[in-house]
Amino acid sequence: MELGLSEEQRLLQDTVRQLCESRFPLTALRRTEADPAGLDRAFWAQLCDIGVPAMPIAPEQGGLGFGMLETALVFEQLGRQLAITPLFTSSLVAAALFAASGDALPRDQWLAEIAQGAIVAVAMTEPGGSPDIARCTSRFDRTSDGIRLSGVKHFVPFASIASALLVIARDSAGGAPAALLVPRDTPGVTIRHQANLATEPYFEITFTGAMLPAENLLAIDDLPGIWREISARGHIALAAQAVGAARHAHEISLAYAKTREAFGQPIGGFQAIAHYLADAIVEIEGCQMLFHQAAWFHDQGLAFEAAAAIAKLQAGAMFRRVSALAIQIHGGIGYTSEADPQLFFRRAKQWQLLDGGDAYLEDEIARLTIDPAMPGARAAG
Repeated sequence: MELGLSEEQRLLQDTVRQLCESRFPLTALRRTEADPAGLDRAFWAQLCDIGVPAMPIAPEQGGLGFGMLETALVFEQLGRQLAITPLFTSSLVAAALFAASGDALPRDQWLAEIAQGAIVAVAMTEPGGSPDIARCTSRFDRTSDGIRLSGVKHFVPFASIASALLVIARDSAGGAPAALLVPRDTPGVTIRHQANLATEPYFEITFTGAMLPAENLLAIDDLPGIWREISARGHIALAAQAVGAARHAHEISLAYAKTREAFGQPIGGFQAIAHYLADAIVEIEGCQMLFHQAAWFHDQGLAFEAAAAIAKLQAGAMFRRVSALAIQIHGGIGYTSEADPQLFFRRAKQWQLLDGGDAYLEDEIARLTIDPAMPGARAAG
C-alpha cells in the first residue's frame, strides 16, 4: 500500500478544503439547518463548477473517472465542515445504480446530468433501519398500465428537491429487489420532512399505489450483489467524512484548551485534558489510515469490502468519542446551541447509525473474513 498522497491528490485535497472553509464555514451550516431544503445551493454550485459531482463517474459517461481514494479525500474535507451535500446519494449511489443498468439511453442521460450536479435521491432505508436489501418490504406490481408501487421509505436525503427518486422495492410476483426511477411529483408519492438529531435534510416518503411506466424499472442484473459493492464504497466515503469531522472537532477542542484557563493556567496544561487530546489524535490518524487502505484496495482492484466495513465501523465510533470529548473539554457551554461542539456531537451518532450501523458492519466483517463459503466473501488483505 502507498502510504503517501501524490501531488495531484494533495492539490485536490487542498482545493476542496479551501473551498469548504471559505464558502461553508460553520456559520453557513447553521443557516442551512434552518432551511427546509437543507442545501446551500451556492456552495453546491461551486462544488459543481470544480467538477466534484463528476469525480466518481466514468469518463465515457460524462464524468472524470477519479478513483475511490480521491473521492474519499473529497468526503474527508466536506466532513471537516459538516457540509452535507447530495454528493453521496447522487454521485456515489444513484450514479452507480444507473451505471449498472443495461438501458443505455436513460443510463447515459442521467449519468451526464448527475455529473453536472442534478440531484437523484436514493430511497432504500425503511422503518427499522436495516441496510440489508434482502429485508426490503416496499413492493411493486406489474399491471397492464405499467408498475404500481407501494411502501414507505425513511431517511431519504434531499427528497424534497431531487430531480427524481431511485426507489429500491421488491417485485410482488418473484420477490426479487429492483430499482425504480420515480419522478418526485408522481401521484401517490407523499414526501414529509423527517426530524433527526443532526437536523439534516432527510425525508419520509410514502408510496400509495404510485403508477409508473414499465420502462422506469432499471434493468440491473444481480442487484443485491451490485448493492453490496455500492454500500462498501459508501462505507469508505462515510468513514472519510467522519475522520474529517473528528479532526475539526479535535482542532476546536485543542484551541479551546490552550486559551481557557483554570487555577491560573490553560486547561490544556492539565494531564487529564492533555492525555485525552493526545489519545484522540492517535485514533483519528488510525482511522484515516483505515479508509486510505480500503480506498487503495478498491483502486488496485483488490478485495476491499471488509476493509471498508472496518473503516466505517472504527471511524463512526471514533467520531462519537472525539465529539463527546469536545463537549467535555468545553464544559457546560459545549452543550449550548451557541457553541460549535454540539454541531459535531449531534451528527456523530447519526452518522454512526445510518448507512450501516455497528451490528450490520460487524456481521459484514464476519461474513467477508471468517466464512469463506459465503457468497462474495474475500479477505481484507
